[in-house]
Amino acid sequence: MPLLYYARQSQLKTKDGVNQWHLTLKKVGRAVSLQQLGEMVAEKCSATPGDVHNVIRNLVSVMRLQLLNSRTVRLDGLGTFTVMARTRGKGVDNEKDVTPNQVTSLHFMFTPEYTRPAALGTTRALWQGVEFEKWTGKDATGDDDSGNGGGGNSGGEGGLGEDPLG
Repeated sequence: MPLLYYARQSQLKTKDGVNQWHLTLKKVGRAVSLQQLGEMVAEKCSATPGDVHNVIRNLVSVMRLQLLNSRTVRLDGLGTFTVMARTRGKGVDNEKDVTPNQVTSLHFMFTPEYTRPAALGTTRALWQGVEFEKWTGKDATGDDDSGNGGGGNSGGEGGLGEDPLG
């Protein structure tokens, strides 16, 4: 299934006073739940959906523990997770004054794994073979969009998301 996109006009004008148009990715349907993901993975292997669900829950638990112990977690074929702290507007003038009280939020950063084929240079493994299709108001199966009312990527800092654990 291709990535669906639509055109979105920027609210900010360029130096020439023009509101430019940008590609924005469209999300359709509801997010895939852990239960659904477990069932899909179970169809591809000999494990039961319950076994897969249990492994994923334990993977999340172990990853959280490792991340909160200042470790980076790398999942081969997927990518690398690390914790980032933001201190927006709470900088200090002296190194000795730096404290955890400056932290305004914690975020997990995900960097997709990459491959380096000799002829192509560096590519992100998750994005190999990606295709795009203009969104027409229906998802790729032809059903009306029952999605989340917008979604998509409006730009910003790629890879940084809200802390899913708290």
